[in-house]
Amino acid sequence: MTALRVLVALLAAAAILAGGASMGGAFASPQAPQRREDPGYTGAEGQIGIGDALEVSGQPMQLSLFYTGDPTLKVVGFYGDAFQARGVTPIVAGDAHMAHVSGFDRRDGVQRFITAIAQPDGNTLVMVGLTNPRKPPKLMNAASAASFPVPAENRGFLGFKSEDPGARAESGQYVSSLSTDEVAAFYRAKLPALGWSEKDSSDGLLYFQKPGQTLSVALQKLDAARGAAVFVNRVEGDAR
Repeated sequence: MTALRVLVALLAAAAILAGGASMGGAFASPQAPQRREDPGYTGAEGQIGIGDALEVSGQPMQLSLFYTGDPTLKVVGFYGDAFQARGVTPIVAGDAHMAHVSGFDRRDGVQRFITAIAQPDGNTLVMVGLTNPRKPPKLMNAASAASFPVPAENRGFLGFKSEDPGARAESGQYVSSLSTDEVAAFYRAKLPALGWSEKDSSDGLLYFQKPGQTLSVALQKLDAARGAAVFVNRVEGDAR
C-alpha cells in the first residue's frame, strides 16, 4: 500500500502547510523555492526524488522520500531540533502512526516540511519537501470539480492538482458510507465507459490506464462492517 501512504503524506503536507505558512507569516515572501542543503537523517535508507520542479495547486514544490527503521516521533523530533538550531520555529503535529513538522525560514522565504508515516512492516516512510508559500494552496473541496468520477455517497472530499515537467496529476481523497467492495464496483462500472482499462489491480488498489494516462484508486476499510476511505490519483504524461 505504498501508493496509499505516499498520497496520504502529500495530502497531509498540503493541509498542514496551509496552516503553517499562515502562522509563520510566510505570505510576505515573493521568492521561488531554492534548494538549500538540509540536515540529512542519519537513519535514512536511500532517498528517492519525487520531483524537483513540482507545482501543487499553484505552489512550486520539491519532494523526496526515504524509509527508516526509526519511529515517526523520533524522525519529526530530529527535524524539529534542526529547525530550531537554524532559528526556524517548528510547527509539529501527529502521533506514533503519522507525524508532521514544518517551518518557515524568513531568510530564504521557503517553507520546509517533513511527514513521517508508520508502515505495517515496522519501518517509517518519510517525505521531505520545500515550497514557496507566498499564497495558500488552492485545494478542491467539491467532488463535482474532480475530473474523475466520485460516488454520490461521499463526504469530506479534498483534492489538489500538481505539475512536474512532462507530467500533470490530480489527486483526491474522501470517505464513503459504501464498503470498499462497493466503491471498487463503482469505479469498475464507471471508468471503462470513459475509456479506461483495468490492469494489474490488487486487493485494495485498483489500477486503470488509457493512452498517456494512468489512474489508481486506493481503498481502505473504515471499520469491520462498512465505510471506506478512498484515495484517487490520475496522472497524465510520464510520472517520475
